[in-house]
Amino acid sequence: MVKLGTQTAWQYILEDAAESPTSSGNRFMLPGFVTNSTIEPRFNTKEIRGFKQPSDTDQRRVDDIRSSKNEYAFSLTYVPLKRISDPKYDFRHFHNCVMNNSSSTAAGGGWTYGTSITSNLRTITIFKEIDNLQTRLSGAKINRLTSRCSVDNPVEITVEGFASFATFADLSRTDATTLRDGTPFYWSDVQVYIDGALATFCTAYEYNVTNNAESDYVLGDRDPKQVVLKGRSIDVSVTRQYNDTAQYAAAKNSTAKAITIVLDDATDVNIGFRDAKWDGHPIPGQLEGTLVHILKASAEAMFSN
Repeated sequence: MVKLGTQTAWQYILEDAAESPTSSGNRFMLPGFVTNSTIEPRFNTKEIRGFKQPSDTDQRRVDDIRSSKNEYAFSLTYVPLKRISDPKYDFRHFHNCVMNNSSSTAAGGGWTYGTSITSNLRTITIFKEIDNLQTRLSGAKINRLTSRCSVDNPVEITVEGFASFATFADLSRTDATTLRDGTPFYWSDVQVYIDGALATFCTAYEYNVTNNAESDYVLGDRDPKQVVLKGRSIDVSVTRQYNDTAQYAAAKNSTAKAITIVLDDATDVNIGFRDAKWDGHPIPGQLEGTLVHILKASAEAMFSN
């Protein structure tokens, strides 16, 4: 039968080691309200063409087409929720997997996660079901995370990454507890602070963490041995109604700024960017409507509380 998007389920579980999910006593977990997910196996077919004999009537034809290295890419879009006590859920348990390897692998460890950036990342297993069709990715790492919010919209997060293995085999774990009773972060829950002071007239934000991940291969195995991380880049942008030029001198002089995005929760969620430098200070030029400009910065460090 034809499958429908409404038959889709997406869940994750942390791994003790690459491609080794945590104890069978641990249930799957959810990052929030998942609104879109893709898994894109790529097999990188290659063509080989050699010289032909003079008698060959088609001397330009391909002699062989063969799959080469396997890549297992995935992406996910979801709406994060405010902290829940039953089940224990905090969106930073999944979100911070882009930053460090400290999210808890214990049953009921959804409130435990690292808050700073480290060299290594936790690998995760992704389990996606569409009706009776199951897909599992193992050894997955987050390559890029983008969080954004604008007026009249909820906070939305998009994640992209790679895994080192894929299978259609089942994974015997208890399904994640539903989060349907959770409360999303809406635009009215968001404030932006620059150097500790409330940045007024903000209408949107977006930040990106990119880990420059890639699949790593050795001779004799088309599957990657692991997903390796190279450098890291952190970018943040703040859209503001054009009301002053207070950030112009800092942008021109490459002055380090502290930018913090605060999401209103019981104890507030702080996503901070430090040693950030503005890339420019655009002057808006449209004819009609409220004038806005987008301040874009690159940061050396990032944290969450």
